[in-house]
Amino acid sequence: MNMNSLAKETTLQGGKYQIERTLGQGGFGITYLAVQTVLNRKVAIKEFFMKDFCFRDSSSQTVLLFSGGNENQVVLYKKKFIKEARNLARLHHPHIINVMDVFEENDTVYYVMPNISGGSLQDIVKSKGKLSEDKAMRYIQQIALALKYMHEEMHICHYDVKPANILVDDKNNAILIDFGISKNYDVQGHETTTTPIGMSDGYSPIEQYQQNMEEFSPSSDIYSLGATLYFLLHGKKPISAVFRAEQEALFIDEKISPNVKQIIKSSMTISRRNRPRSMELFFGNNGQHGANTSLGDGENTVVISSIKVNPDTHQANASSYSNHNKANNLWLFLVKGIMAVAVAIVFYVQNQESKEPERVEKANYQDYFDK
Repeated sequence: MNMNSLAKETTLQGGKYQIERTLGQGGFGITYLAVQTVLNRKVAIKEFFMKDFCFRDSSSQTVLLFSGGNENQVVLYKKKFIKEARNLARLHHPHIINVMDVFEENDTVYYVMPNISGGSLQDIVKSKGKLSEDKAMRYIQQIALALKYMHEEMHICHYDVKPANILVDDKNNAILIDFGISKNYDVQGHETTTTPIGMSDGYSPIEQYQQNMEEFSPSSDIYSLGATLYFLLHGKKPISAVFRAEQEALFIDEKISPNVKQIIKSSMTISRRNRPRSMELFFGNNGQHGANTSLGDGENTVVISSIKVNPDTHQANASSYSNHNKANNLWLFLVKGIMAVAVAIVFYVQNQESKEPERVEKANYQDYFDK
């Protein structure tokens, strides 16, 4: 057991919950499998714990800061953690994880969720191989319904849709999790928080690398869901949007049906301006998997600094570049250089994370706390 984790049989809330084991730990939290004692049912409990700044008093279970720790940063991320719990608590949809309880104890914050035992889509594909179109589209359409609800009724964008953040329950239904980098928007479509956005290589659209998320943009989640569909059908994640912007083609298996191939192409359009703006893309022929193409107009998540460039200068038609004047070519060269640096930073951070010790164990929620 990790020395910072709560021990087996530890109780919380006066015995309301009893810890069974640690499911995993990331940079910002620890997740446990526990029992809700009165109802005798399994739950997952997420605890706020910044491992680079915090340690646990073994005698009292209290979470403390290391000497010289950045208290302001811990307070900021604790507020972000509470915001994630509140966002989830007000979302009520059969394909979105729900928060059952939120409480403070041990000088930190916890929230409680149902335990989903089927693993993530990433786990399923890695263990069993790529999915059939019918099975993949069933999961994708379920998550599309969840995102449609979030966008149209709640004005929330998820911004971290990927196979590791979609669990499968005991009824074989897809459940969307991890709202750690989601953003709320007001009715005018302006963000109500200014926290930096994260990126998941292969699943994030180009605008997330630029931190260009001030305006409400469901099309960003559309890109990520399309990239998730790509993974389910190919067994591997697509190449980064940054590389695709530099004219690296997206390979799509020729065995995939034309309709589903068009869904992938439309949803993963590099330019946000030319990408579909509605989850209806994933529903055609009365909900069956065939795209209405006229609707058009990520594995750890890391945060890097803002890069302001125009994604619409990176269209897939490489021949257009031959007509640019020298000034535009110089600008393009500079933009590519900036984006290459961004990718290098992302890969460096991810490589550093990969050198960390193994987590306590591989679990359904293993990517749920790396935000």
